[in-house]
Amino acid sequence: MAAALLAYDATITTDRRSGLTIAGLLGDGSVAHADHTLAAGEMIKSIALPAPIEGERASYKRAISRTYAEWPLVELCARVVIADGKFQLVRLAAGGVAPVPLRLTAVEVQLSGKIANAASIAEAAKAASSGAKPLPMTAYKLDLLQGLVRDVLERLSD
Repeated sequence: MAAALLAYDATITTDRRSGLTIAGLLGDGSVAHADHTLAAGEMIKSIALPAPIEGERASYKRAISRTYAEWPLVELCARVVIADGKFQLVRLAAGGVAPVPLRLTAVEVQLSGKIANAASIAEAAKAASSGAKPLPMTAYKLDLLQGLVRDVLERLSD
């Protein structure tokens, strides 16, 4: 659920803070021992999502290792608005590739204003793993991530 909340720019209210973004709650994954930035004893009271944008399409897909798997190897939540054949809005959040879900801002920026076709999507999917520093045993997840980005965005642009 955290990847979806990240793609939708959710805001969090706790018993101590309000207006906390989901990105602020999760952090950027640079602190390996921390799953979130909640203080000891701090409790989430509510989560708010903005209203959908007119013309918005969304999708979720996960790569799993067997038919019934509780945890995905990689997951992707995507939101797009396409107008006049071009990406007007792209929001992508991936899970399973870092200690916390991450926004794929490089892909979002690369597709902004671009024609929504297979060529632009394939090129942008390569950016999904730019700057990644996987552990040797998890490097395969970058290929899965690029494939999910391509599959989901192609489906949403049809």
